[in-house]
Amino acid sequence: MTGERKIPKEAAKALAEYSQKLSRETGRPAADIFKEFLELMRKYEDYFFSEPWPEKPDKHFELSDADLGFINGAKNYNEERERFIVACLKRNISLEGFDAEGFEEDFNWFGKLACWHCVAPEAVWLRDHIKKLEEAIRSNEEEMKSPKPSRIAKEMYEYYRRPDVVRMDKMKYVKLRLYEKLGLAEGKSCDVKNKYKCPYGEQANKLVENGRVAKFIWSMVEWYDEHWNLSESFKPSEDEMKWYHFGEPSIIDVTSYEDIIKAVEDGRLEKIIEERKKYEAEHKS
Repeated sequence: MTGERKIPKEAAKALAEYSQKLSRETGRPAADIFKEFLELMRKYEDYFFSEPWPEKPDKHFELSDADLGFINGAKNYNEERERFIVACLKRNISLEGFDAEGFEEDFNWFGKLACWHCVAPEAVWLRDHIKKLEEAIRSNEEEMKSPKPSRIAKEMYEYYRRPDVVRMDKMKYVKLRLYEKLGLAEGKSCDVKNKYKCPYGEQANKLVENGRVAKFIWSMVEWYDEHWNLSESFKPSEDEMKWYHFGEPSIIDVTSYEDIIKAVEDGRLEKIIEERKKYEAEHKS
């Protein structure tokens, strides 16, 4: 790097040491890692060297508008990932040096926020939860066949057959299918929870976009279920009753994936969204 477009000596030294740490963790040569960092700085030098280096790290809790604009200016996922790394580097360089711990905190925290709407991790949890639920119900049914089932077994047997519980359990299957189909989580698993470490690479943006839509639709379904379908475990207060429509004709079948998708297409879900907007407007005031 020539002229004023260079990082402070202390920062270069600390970044080289950090590259050695990454080398021990990944097996990649430290020299290659350090070189990659420098090449990214050069590639995006207009952004990276746009301001004088501060005396000390001067970071805000959130990424600045300039940082976000730079990251979002990427043409594809790989470029976005590069820009994100560069933004995290810039935030952690000062005349004092390079804050490696701060860099990792930024990379992990903002990377996690960036993939917040991806439903792959929740789909993993739902699959496991449904499996455990099925095993619990099957185990309960087996115990009920015994000559003297326990009191707890009898209580759970009745609980599993309550209309609201049956509906709630069926909704878990629908939610999983919605996340797998619309949210594109079918066949996918993820415990990384960081967009810029996404195991599905270029699919990351699509997973986030579709996941956002799937989550929104499901949030409306859950809100509808709470306000239209009776539950034995919940009773709204008198002053809230106008927002509950127990006994009124149903709008959607919350236990049917097909009906929910159809409700999106034929406008029925829009009625629920409008009701939710009115509810939110009143409660904000």
